[in-house]
Amino acid sequence: MSSSLRDKVIKNTFYHFAAQAFGFLSPFILTPLIIMYIGQTEFGIYAIVLGFIGTFGLLDFSFSASFIKFISEYYNQGKTDELNRTINTGLFFYIAFTLLICLIVLVFSQSILKLINIPPDLFELARFSLYISLLIFFIATSSTIFVSILISVQKMYLNSIAGLVINILNFIVTYFLLVSGYGLKGILYSQLGAVLISVFFNIFLAFREVPGIKISPAFFSAGTFKVMGTFGLQMQVPRFSTFLSEKYDEFLLGYFSTLGNVTYFNLANRVTRLGKFFPLQLFQQVAPVAAELNAKKEENRLNDLFFEATKYLTVFSAPIFLYILIFADLIVNTWMGPGYEITVYLLRFLAIGQLVNLLVSAPGNSIIPNLGKPKFLMYEGLINLALNLVLSFLLIKYYGILGAAIGTAAATIISSFYIYFTSAKYFKENPVMFMLRSLFKPLTISSALCAGLFGIYYLADNYFRFAENRFTGLLLIFISSGLFFVIYILLLWKSGYLIDRDKDNLVKLLNILKAPGIKK
Repeated sequence: MSSSLRDKVIKNTFYHFAAQAFGFLSPFILTPLIIMYIGQTEFGIYAIVLGFIGTFGLLDFSFSASFIKFISEYYNQGKTDELNRTINTGLFFYIAFTLLICLIVLVFSQSILKLINIPPDLFELARFSLYISLLIFFIATSSTIFVSILISVQKMYLNSIAGLVINILNFIVTYFLLVSGYGLKGILYSQLGAVLISVFFNIFLAFREVPGIKISPAFFSAGTFKVMGTFGLQMQVPRFSTFLSEKYDEFLLGYFSTLGNVTYFNLANRVTRLGKFFPLQLFQQVAPVAAELNAKKEENRLNDLFFEATKYLTVFSAPIFLYILIFADLIVNTWMGPGYEITVYLLRFLAIGQLVNLLVSAPGNSIIPNLGKPKFLMYEGLINLALNLVLSFLLIKYYGILGAAIGTAAATIISSFYIYFTSAKYFKENPVMFMLRSLFKPLTISSALCAGLFGIYYLADNYFRFAENRFTGLLLIFISSGLFFVIYILLLWKSGYLIDRDKDNLVKLLNILKAPGIKK
């Protein structure tokens, strides 16, 4: 990767990570407060309604998955007409698509809500939640193209800075509405306001950074729609599979058991999403970089990108998920307090599946589709989908809530190894040797450190009972994780896994931290 391209990637990654970190952590921090004010049943309604709204995005044939590839390609090749056809075709498709979805849901809302075991006294609240969530869906989804423009032209940092400010305001407003007694309605009103402001800034920034953009129905192209649709259709299956991994189990739990079990499972998923969040935000720039390199026909640098992507993802993912796996009880007890023991067991199963997915599947999935070859990702999705549908249904029906975690983890692991071997073959790497070169040292070092740290914690906890005090538990998490990651990086550097190129990237990142300006 050239120095100028690396500079852009590091800058975009830093600001994107800062914005996404706060946006992700704020609801994570607010969750105990939300449950305290609205209760587990209303929180279950909130989780299911948002999950249900999320299914609507699966009906678009993953059309948006083509945005970054084609916008980046035409922008870097200076093809203004093709760029405008891509942008307008995407924009008008999503406006029509979201309007159609909203109309269908409004007509069948009564029947939809009756599918869930909602207490009669909360039915009207559930209906209101569905309508507001639907409005949020329409506003955010119909404007997706403008975010993709900023990502594709390597100006993600502008969107990220605006998003950080909006997320901070949303956090403050949500907290105020909760403590003021507005409950679930207050949460949804705050989210609606945040989405409206965010969309305004995305549109403004997109037009400012790409002055050649023209919005007109005349640019809508059936030919462009067909090309983008064909690409997106192959991306649809893995998106559907991802949704099932996170939400299908919640629907089944709501059907076969109680909304309380939905809450337990949702909480475990939130922790794994938090763990997955950090490495993936550092990884967001891989897709546009792959598309740009492919547009410039630089195949050797694409091979280097595959190794570096795997390397950096492993560096961040291995310690995070091994820490979550071993210290699941401390994390859950500190976060939610007593009474969530079942969430600890769910979290451990889900953490194993997500760790494997990040290490062996994510690098290839971020690069190969943006080279114009999404079929491998589609095949992985088909494997995951088939396994998850069968395993989750059977295991939840007969083994309850633990079956949900086991079924999801098993489907994720098996399908992830398929894409790993496919990616290794595509980039002409020996799968065993590549795994040893990219995964072995970080996994070995983080495993040994976690085991030693847990031994110390276990012995000390017998005397001090850290988890019985949430403040003490929080302090222990910060100290132990901080110490763990410092020692981990030092040992990794000493082992020779990190080289001078990695040191140079770190220096560039630290320079941004010292002077985080937003000059163009």
